[in-house]
Amino acid sequence: MNRRKQFLAGLRLLLVAGLLVQPLTADESRDILYAEHMPLATRSLLLDITRADDTLVAVGERGHVILSTDGDHWKQADVVPTRSTLTTVFSIGRRLWAGGHDATIITSGDGGNTWTRQFFDPGREQAVMDIFFTDENDGVAIGSYGLYLRTGNGGKTWEDGVVDAENSYHLNGMVRFADGRRMIAGEAGYSYRSFDDGASWEAMSLPYQGSMWGALRTDAGCVLFYGLRGHVLQSCDFGSTWTQLQTGTKASISGAAAADGKIVLAANGGTVLVLQNGVFNTYQHSSGVDFAGVIPVGNGRFLLTGEYGVYRYPESATAGDGHD
Repeated sequence: MNRRKQFLAGLRLLLVAGLLVQPLTADESRDILYAEHMPLATRSLLLDITRADDTLVAVGERGHVILSTDGDHWKQADVVPTRSTLTTVFSIGRRLWAGGHDATIITSGDGGNTWTRQFFDPGREQAVMDIFFTDENDGVAIGSYGLYLRTGNGGKTWEDGVVDAENSYHLNGMVRFADGRRMIAGEAGYSYRSFDDGASWEAMSLPYQGSMWGALRTDAGCVLFYGLRGHVLQSCDFGSTWTQLQTGTKASISGAAAADGKIVLAANGGTVLVLQNGVFNTYQHSSGVDFAGVIPVGNGRFLLTGEYGVYRYPESATAGDGHD
């Protein structure tokens, strides 16, 4: 399978109910396969990126976690207790959680250099697609085939929940408002909202029945869902009504971030969409790779993750071909 197909499989075709999972026993700990240290780990497929205080943390295939303090120089994390592909990473201060294939969830308390495994259940054939914590104790993990896990103790134990008892479509991205309302962007037109901080969920009606791969809250209090074939949907009334925005591209969108009065969306084929003052502009990155994640790094600059590592936008921000 070529790298492009691996990338698409990691985003769309990720590998059902379960029990409360207790911390790993000594015997289980001995079965952990740790991510291998590889000289080209920083040039591997990277699917998400976040910031833990002053450290940028990106995650991806084979359990690779890479770290940087300046966005230019990267190193591989010392200890990562998985070789499963990691699809998402979330931070509160220097505490991080990452999740991915094989229903894997790992955590780090030192800004991403050393990690421990909290959850691992390959028998489910599910993948964690997004993680969201409101504080260092209370968190949710969502993913493929309706995966919905909750914790109240920082991930020491995770308990299964249900978003939609009648369907098990992929749950790809979550946003939360300060008052506890939540929204989930999902597969095949199935997306959901909660008025009670995830205790119960209801389906929303979207104008597009394709898959939404992520969600982003805007400074104006609206929400963007983005995904397949360049589709971006906007709601400013918590999902009661939606507007389909005209992006001008068919490139599927996998990541989005907002800063400095603009929203940058990372898409396939090197496509970068910039939404500012209600208008989309399209930039074709010289790398031509499929992008997955994006994060602002100040002064109008962004970093993007995808095939073969981390990239800059705008490319002119630093000399070179745009690759870190």
